[in-house]
Amino acid sequence: MTQASAEITRRRAGFPKGHPLVPDAVRRVDALLGAAQLRRDLLVEYLHRIQDALGCLQADDLVALAARMRLAPVEVFEVASFYHHFEVSERATPPVLTVRVCDSLSCAMAGADSLIDALSALPSEAVRVQRVPCIGRCDAAPAAMLGGYPVAPASQAAVEAAIAAGRTTAETPDAIGFDAYVA
Repeated sequence: MTQASAEITRRRAGFPKGHPLVPDAVRRVDALLGAAQLRRDLLVEYLHRIQDALGCLQADDLVALAARMRLAPVEVFEVASFYHHFEVSERATPPVLTVRVCDSLSCAMAGADSLIDALSALPSEAVRVQRVPCIGRCDAAPAAMLGGYPVAPASQAAVEAAIAAGRTTAETPDAIGFDAYVA
């Protein structure tokens, strides 16, 4: 545990309010983010680092991050729960894959509700289906995201095929690099 983490744990030793600060979570956050002073404007980046390493954002880790950043835990939780790509979970191990299905106007008109119903029959320990707001694929509604891989237009068959193929990251376009562009 770093000196800053020990100070945080000692400072919080008074009357407990809200979710308690867990020393193991403080050590996890320290290991992932280092001992340097954390900047408020990089909160989303820190949340990504924690989620990428642990698979989800648990309450203990959010409280530890808040303490390290000298923020109220509710401020960190608000940011983490606002963005639908963060997996805020009480479970120790979240499902392996989250399928996010847009249910905004364009996708709803194109059958998002029936797609969500059909995908909800997938095994829940391996795949979680989540309703989310617009993912920016209105031109090919209904749309879904498998991790970071877009499926649009999405159908039950297209989503299941992408899952079977292990497609969970977006394909990198064949674009010109910056150095070649400025040359």
